[in-house]
Amino acid sequence: MLLEICEIPLIFPKGKGAHPSMGSVFHGALMELVGSDWATVFHQKGIRPYSQAVFWDDREKRPFWRLGFLDESISSVLVPVLEKTKSLSLHHQGYDVGLGRIRCRSISLDDEGAATGPVPIGAEIRFLTTTSFKRSGAFVLFPEPELLYQSILQRWPMIAGMPLEEGLHQVLGYYTMIQDYDLHTEHFGLEGHGVKGFAGSVTLRFGGSERVRQMAALLLQCGTAAGFGIKTALGMGASQVRLLTGREEGHLKRRRGG
Repeated sequence: MLLEICEIPLIFPKGKGAHPSMGSVFHGALMELVGSDWATVFHQKGIRPYSQAVFWDDREKRPFWRLGFLDESISSVLVPVLEKTKSLSLHHQGYDVGLGRIRCRSISLDDEGAATGPVPIGAEIRFLTTTSFKRSGAFVLFPEPELLYQSILQRWPMIAGMPLEEGLHQVLGYYTMIQDYDLHTEHFGLEGHGVKGFAGSVTLRFGGSERVRQMAALLLQCGTAAGFGIKTALGMGASQVRLLTGREEGHLKRRRGG
C-alpha cells in the first residue's frame, strides 16, 4: 500500500501572504480544477480520499500547498492536473497565486518487513495547521493518543480496502504515552466562523509488544498524508510524523529529564 504526498511552493502577489486558514479557499480552487463530476464524487464519499492544507515551511522559509492522497486512483487523476497548472485563481481574495514545481513522495504501508528493522519506540508529530478532534459534539483541543489512532482508523477502509478490528484505537491508546508536548491553541477560519484547535508538536512513547508498537507506527505514519482530526480536506490537521527507533532512546530520556 502506498500513500502519496505532494507539495507545491506558493508564489503570492506582492503584499499578499499565506495563512493556514486559506486551506478552505484552496480546496475550492482544487474543486474547480478537477471539474464538477469529480467534485461530486468526492462529496458523495463522505470522508474525502485526500487531505490538503496551506502551511509555512520554516526550513525553506516559504509557503507550500500540501496534498495527501489516500487512494492511488485519486492521485493518478489529480497529480497530472496539478503538474500542468501554473497558477490558481482565488476568487474570494481577488488575485491569482503562482504554483511552483510540484514535489511528490510516497509512504509505503507494507509492514510485513517491519520485524527486520528497528521496532519504533515512539513518534514525534508536528501539527503544521490547526488541529482539532470532536467527541460527543464538543471540540477536543489536545492530541490524545486514542483520538490520533481513531482518526486514521476512520480512513483505513479507503487506504487498505478493509477496516481493522474494532476497538484497536483503544488498545493502542492504552499502550501510548505522551512523553512531551509544545502546543498552543489556535482558531481556524471557515466561512465566517472559527474552529478552535491546537498546533505545535507532541512526542509519543510506545509500550506493549513489538506487534503493538509496529501497528502504532503503521497508523501514525499515515498522518502525514491523511492529516489528523476534523476537516482535513479543508486545511486542518496537516502534520509531519517522524518515527523514533532505539537510537532515539537517549533523546526521549533527556526530554523527560531521565
